[in-house]
Amino acid sequence: MTGASGWLGRTACELLAAAGVPTYGYASFAREGIFDLREIGPPPPGSGPVLLLHLACLTKDRLDALGFEQYVATNVAISSRMLDWIAEFRPDGIFIASSGAAAADRPIEDDPYGALKRLDELAFGAAARAAAARLRIARVYNVAGRHITKPELYALGDLVQSVLRDEPLRIRASGDVLRSYVAVDDLIELVLAELIAPDRPEQLLFDTGSGTVEIGDLAQAVRVALGRSDLPIERSRDPDATTSDYRGDGTVMSNLLEYHGITPTSLEDQIRQTAESLK
Repeated sequence: MTGASGWLGRTACELLAAAGVPTYGYASFAREGIFDLREIGPPPPGSGPVLLLHLACLTKDRLDALGFEQYVATNVAISSRMLDWIAEFRPDGIFIASSGAAAADRPIEDDPYGALKRLDELAFGAAARAAAARLRIARVYNVAGRHITKPELYALGDLVQSVLRDEPLRIRASGDVLRSYVAVDDLIELVLAELIAPDRPEQLLFDTGSGTVEIGDLAQAVRVALGRSDLPIERSRDPDATTSDYRGDGTVMSNLLEYHGITPTSLEDQIRQTAESLK
């Protein structure tokens, strides 16, 4: 597993450990229980399928600090390393965490993060076919739950932090903000089920998503779920403001969850799980 120290990675490590599955995590540098990605080698010998969960990527918030050229070069180096690894060691299954930003298909000069994610979708699709490996790609839009990182960058994380700090829930956007959340645990469980179940398609790309929630309703749900309905919600509305709509088409994911008998985590429980990891 690459990106083992991140949000999805830490969740995946815990789920696999609880199931007794041997897991080897890699990140940008070694730390307790995690290896340096630059030193990734062959899978250890053993029985059962070998799965690669590729979650490593410099997120778009790192762009300003690194600059365009270094940001692109670093992410390309990560992808290249793992594409070479797939070609050499031919895992049985591969999961790639893409992003909803890839769907916009914007030029790399305008959106390096989204463009690189789209290139990964294409490159790892070809690599999986060449290695005869089953592939699942999730375009991740909005997730919630334990091990959230950089919560201030996300609407849900920011609202939950406000409650935990006993502060008003401040919504800066004056127009509608539409989101669709899934629990990080549900996503990881679904991907693992898809990679090991018999008689499944060789390749599948799907969006994360469930029901739509507007950020004002999300703020209200956060207050209720965390027992702080007394905290005010501060927001200035402008009927002419642009709508922010960052939602995937969750139809395929919903069908997959039903197929594997995974009950989606309610928004209320997603909020509580997010809060627990921030306490």
